Amino acid sequence: MKQEFPLTDDAEIERLVRDFEALTLPRANWTHRAHLAVGVYYVRHWGLDGALQRMRERIQAYNLACGDPAGYSETVTATYLRSIAADISRDDRTVTMAEQVARLERRCLLNVRRPAPS
Repeated sequence: MKQEFPLTDDAEIERLVRDFEALTLPRANWTHRAHLAVGVYYVRHWGLDGALQRMRERIQAYNLACGDPAGYSETVTATYLRSIAADISRDDRTVTMAEQVARLERRCLLNVRRPAPS
């Protein structure tokens, strides 16, 4: 069963990233929201190209450590990071990572819950 981290401030996001990179993050905590938070952190620290390279390497290492070596999709990861980068590029540095993650999460949920056009 998946378990979400609170991610209410940047320190919690930084802790999540440290655990993810150290390969100590429990698989139950590697949720869509955790992917989103790591993506925001990476884009903010390394830009889109650096974030994609780092995310690729770290997800593959994490999946391998968790026994899922085939669980990485370059297309999904690149699309996800491009969306994050486009969204957060409008923000100045006073907007926290936690605020960006919460906003992106709300947008994602709105898109999932929207009825399909008829």
